[in-house]
Amino acid sequence: MKNRAILTHNDAFSLIEMMVAMAILSIIMAGVIAAFHEQLRWHNRQQKVSGMQQNARTAMYFMTRELMMAGYDPIGSADTGIKPMPDRHDAVTLSMDVTGGESDGVDNDGDGDHDNYQEEAFGDGKADDSNEVITYALKNGQLTRASANGSPQALADNIDALDFEYFGVNPHDPSCKDNCHLDLAQAAAAPDDIRFVQVSIISRSGPETSNGSFPAGDHAIYYNQLGKIILDKQTDPDRMRRLALSAEINLRNQGLK
Repeated sequence: MKNRAILTHNDAFSLIEMMVAMAILSIIMAGVIAAFHEQLRWHNRQQKVSGMQQNARTAMYFMTRELMMAGYDPIGSADTGIKPMPDRHDAVTLSMDVTGGESDGVDNDGDGDHDNYQEEAFGDGKADDSNEVITYALKNGQLTRASANGSPQALADNIDALDFEYFGVNPHDPSCKDNCHLDLAQAAAAPDDIRFVQVSIISRSGPETSNGSFPAGDHAIYYNQLGKIILDKQTDPDRMRRLALSAEINLRNQGLK
């Protein structure tokens, strides 16, 4: 009679081995989840920074493009130009005569056909058409743009500061030609003396979350190119990121009349 083989060892995992394996797996998964959340936070921060940069650059692009056209008056009777707002460095009105030729009774393009749609891009001697009188202003954290007497529309959100500085002819200073800094009162009283506008804008990253959008706070003081403080976060810090942009715009149509 043959003896049956006797089982001398067990190939299954013991309870202790299972618990150790689960503990190790839990540690690994916790590390993976923590890394995922950190990558997600980093991605959200980068998205906010990217949005902030696009926001500020888009706003600066529109303002620069239209400020360069301030004073455009091909016929010479539209009384166009730039008009600083008294007591406000964060608002300006500009005007140009860039349309209306399709209804002025003149053959603007010289093709023998008066007042056709092809003459829309010709001035008519009046700055009373859409997008010919434009006002930029900062209001409640928004850069607004208003055409003529229309309601202001938001051009950019999360704007902390907007600053216009004016340069040009100072009749009281014989040494000044076209590059003297004009104080706001003088610029508003004699807008025809303006030749350049310096625009500064500060955009922020977006609303602050309860635990802070960024690990470090903003304690910076922001200046324009003249050294004037336009935003002070040293006395009122927060957990944001900000971008400061500045441009000097040649008002090439000013002083031509």
